[in-house]
Amino acid sequence: MFHHDAAASHLSTALNAAGFAAGWERSVLVGEVAELDFPELEPGWETGSIGWAEPQAQQALDLAARTGPHRVPLATWYTMHSIPYWDVEVRVLTHRGTVIAACWLENVSDTAYAVIGGLTSARPGLLAQPPLRRFWPPPKQFLVADADGQVRDVLLATGFREITTVRSRHWTPPGEPEAIPPARHSLYNDESRQIARRCEARVGFDYDSGRGRYRAPVDSRRWFYGLLGGRDDPMIAAAESLIERGLRACVRTGEWVYEYRPYLNGWEFDPHRVGGPGKPSWPGSAIADDEFQFLTTADARLGTFGHYAEQTLVVYGEDLLAQVADDLDRLLGGGTWTFDSQTSHPA
Repeated sequence: MFHHDAAASHLSTALNAAGFAAGWERSVLVGEVAELDFPELEPGWETGSIGWAEPQAQQALDLAARTGPHRVPLATWYTMHSIPYWDVEVRVLTHRGTVIAACWLENVSDTAYAVIGGLTSARPGLLAQPPLRRFWPPPKQFLVADADGQVRDVLLATGFREITTVRSRHWTPPGEPEAIPPARHSLYNDESRQIARRCEARVGFDYDSGRGRYRAPVDSRRWFYGLLGGRDDPMIAAAESLIERGLRACVRTGEWVYEYRPYLNGWEFDPHRVGGPGKPSWPGSAIADDEFQFLTTADARLGTFGHYAEQTLVVYGEDLLAQVADDLDRLLGGGTWTFDSQTSHPA
């Protein structure tokens, strides 16, 4: 809660009544990237970005766990499989090959801001030449941090300005915390590649043809959505809700659903732990906007395939069809359209 916010006192009262405990209070600092003056590193010292698979990542995680509290713990980004250089930028400071300190920057999507999620020590050299290129667009013009002690002092010395203070509030719900988050990014590893091959084979999808050829399986239906008004059309949202409800009804407890898009970032999630009150939002989408995409179980026995060029939604798997086909017929019509260079006809 920000000190300058007139509603903060009322919110404090409400949070206290709900069982939240007051935590740390720190300064909120903002710096214009073009005006920040970071010190140059001395010989033998280096700073650079790392990915989760690199050996230095574990050293950064260990340093982060021993310091803080941080705005968002580095371990949280790691557990979420957050994509380095896209959601979060992890940097390490090394001296003759040994990791001395780490920091991470968080992307605030669709804004000119990035946030310093954590600094394991007061070493501003970690932020020299902030690696914000992958956070475009738009270009990042400002860095934001909440800090106290030596970290606050060194950031102020490099050109940050204090604009207010922020107070944290914490609440620990009863029971054991979940060890695995309900949704996380899919890593491009052997498991995800096997799932990708299964769902492509399920619908005979040939990405490398350049035309997105596919063969809808026997236990499938297709619907055309090209006459709707795009992602903001209420009927698109209604269709997505139908697929969400159908997958949740068909997918076994503890089974995951995978959003797969060839050569792009995807998601894996537990449909029973997302998409409801107090839960993370449903991360996958069935209807393709500008990329081919699948929502599928790991064994590809049921799911959806969105063909953005045809603007066709394919639903496969008898169980899932039984859940959604009648409602999709009422919403999108009872057939789809296929097109070639000479004619168009309902399928």
